[in-house]
Amino acid sequence: MVCNHFLPDQTAGTEVYSWALALHLKHSHIETEIVIPNYGKNVTDHYFYDQLKIHRFAEPSVVDRSLIMGRRLPEGLAAFRELITQYRPDIVHFHELAGSNGISLHHVAAAKEMGCRVVMTFHLAGYTCRTGTLMYKGETICDGRINIKRCGNCYLHSKGFGTVAPVLIPFSILLHKLGIDTMNWNNPLGTALGTANLISNQTIQLQKLCNLCDRLVVLTNWYRDVLHRNGIDKEMITWIPQALAFPDTTNETGKVDDGNGPVRLMFIGRISPFKGLHLLLEALQGLDENAIQLDIYGQINDDDYADMCRRLSAGKSNIHWMGLLPQPKVVSAMRQYSALCLCSTFSEMSPLVIQEAFEARLPVIASNVHGNAEQIKHGKNGLLFKFGDVESLREQLRSCVQDAGILRQIKNNIETPGSFSVVADAYIHLYNQILSVA
Repeated sequence: MVCNHFLPDQTAGTEVYSWALALHLKHSHIETEIVIPNYGKNVTDHYFYDQLKIHRFAEPSVVDRSLIMGRRLPEGLAAFRELITQYRPDIVHFHELAGSNGISLHHVAAAKEMGCRVVMTFHLAGYTCRTGTLMYKGETICDGRINIKRCGNCYLHSKGFGTVAPVLIPFSILLHKLGIDTMNWNNPLGTALGTANLISNQTIQLQKLCNLCDRLVVLTNWYRDVLHRNGIDKEMITWIPQALAFPDTTNETGKVDDGNGPVRLMFIGRISPFKGLHLLLEALQGLDENAIQLDIYGQINDDDYADMCRRLSAGKSNIHWMGLLPQPKVVSAMRQYSALCLCSTFSEMSPLVIQEAFEARLPVIASNVHGNAEQIKHGKNGLLFKFGDVESLREQLRSCVQDAGILRQIKNNIETPGSFSVVADAYIHLYNQILSVA
């Protein structure tokens, strides 16, 4: 199983999912090991985490424009090949690609060339969206179909060229048709005029990835539809729905929120712009500090962003920074709160944290993006607010403060999530199908 990062160094949805799957496979007597890059190092080594062996292959590549643009191979590719040669796995299961000095299409091609069967699980939407958000110009939900003109306008808007995009895009498309790659200019204008090439390459890279894989796995219906809209054969795609990675086995009997007193909000996730903590902190402005509280748990991925969020919360007696929460304690901790806030600023695939909240019977207040909306039905098992809209989020929070019955009713409607053993069984069935094909 191949990832860009793994626990304990990074604890996010992809890492937790991979960890859970690897352990379930191991318990089913399927030999499973994890492979990640050893960033900035010339040596290949390994370590153990929760009975799993994690190989870190040497990846000393210096990240520069040529590597980012895919004009040279990552130096660690040779070390990755050596691991494949040494262990000769039946199946190499990729969980994410990142390009640059991370796991890339080159690694997928290497595994395939060396005779392995290849599986790819899509955890993020960036494979079909240059901005990685699937939100058109950051405002409306996109259907995910790659289109040079529309996607080009959206991409340029995300880079601050929105006002001149209507002029740049026709020139960019013309240059693309003429085979002129302005990305070689190595300046902002060249990058902007190369937009059509970038978007076209997105389609090419997606098709190459799918052609190299024996099977594609999606966690959601909505992304299966996105892949199909981009020309991927539905017969290649297997839908394995999200489930709770690990049940609560701590047997801790801490305080459980009973719906009385102030509304107690929980934020858990990476402290980065993608998780939208700033939206929540801004939404709390103007609400009674005695009526609503917020505890923030998470790993800081962006120091500047974290500093900004700390400034937004400075002097607020109802906002507390709690640091990291160990994965085994997440569900038990959730029971102490009134609601979980998931303020995603991109289209999440299918956040595991929602499954954890449902296990704790904790209502979720989330941004209305693809992955959240597939799991949360507004007013039934959670609340949805308009994407990126602070006032919309504030209105949902205000309604919970004014009427305690809202969250109580939602809590009663929450259904217990499925077991991850069902997910693992589905993968085992899929692996057997792949290996049985001559």
